[in-house]
Amino acid sequence: MVKGINRQVLEIRETGSKYFERAFFFVNPDYAKTDEKKLRAAAESALCSADRVPKTGKRKAKGKQICLLTLSFLGAAGGGALLTALFLH
Repeated sequence: MVKGINRQVLEIRETGSKYFERAFFFVNPDYAKTDEKKLRAAAESALCSADRVPKTGKRKAKGKQICLLTLSFLGAAGGGALLTALFLH
């Protein structure tokens, strides 16, 4: 643990992530006197989610487009079936 001028900083060098080689955690002053082992354990559990690739909003937009397109086709097919039934009756 590194003590800065105003804050304590916890540096994790082995992140276990292929994306990040080091991580720095700024310790909340309320927990500055907490055992370093506990702080490291908390930091490592926070790093577990850092190995995932961040999601972008593009995937959601594409899913909405596919859903709207499918609903449009279903509506057109239903309308066509209704018109066919009306003309044949």
